[in-house]
Amino acid sequence: MLRFSRILSSVLLVAALHAQQDARKASEAAPQKYSHSESDDEAIAKIAEAWKGTYNGGDAAKVAALYTADGYYLSAHVLAHGREAIQAYWERGIAAGGHVDFIKPLTVYRSGDLAYTAATYQAANAGVTVDGRVLLVLRKISGKWLIAAHETVVPDQP
Repeated sequence: MLRFSRILSSVLLVAALHAQQDARKASEAAPQKYSHSESDDEAIAKIAEAWKGTYNGGDAAKVAALYTADGYYLSAHVLAHGREAIQAYWERGIAAGGHVDFIKPLTVYRSGDLAYTAATYQAANAGVTVDGRVLLVLRKISGKWLIAAHETVVPDQP
């Protein structure tokens, strides 16, 4: 009986230690609370306007500088990865006379150093006006919000 009691005590002790370790791991893995400033919200809100201004201004290098070094641009036509590929894609669009009329943000969300914004837009490409949707995933690097992923969708036009 004494032996059974010792074994049971050992099992319970090991189980308690594992439970304690699991609780510690869970608390370490829990999302951290970050403080956000209005300047973060303002900077995120201005990304789309900065993008539109530099694109319409014909400066593909400045457009590409709004992306992380390993950023993505995705559409039905292209998958551009990295600033160099992104810049080359926007250079072709600018050379073809592309112009963005407006970008209207629908929502902005952020948590820590990641954020996203969804929007609608209107653009002219090769003389054809299209209405589309855009999703930007942003990452804060060294205090600056940059586009980590940018996806555009143009639904079938009437």
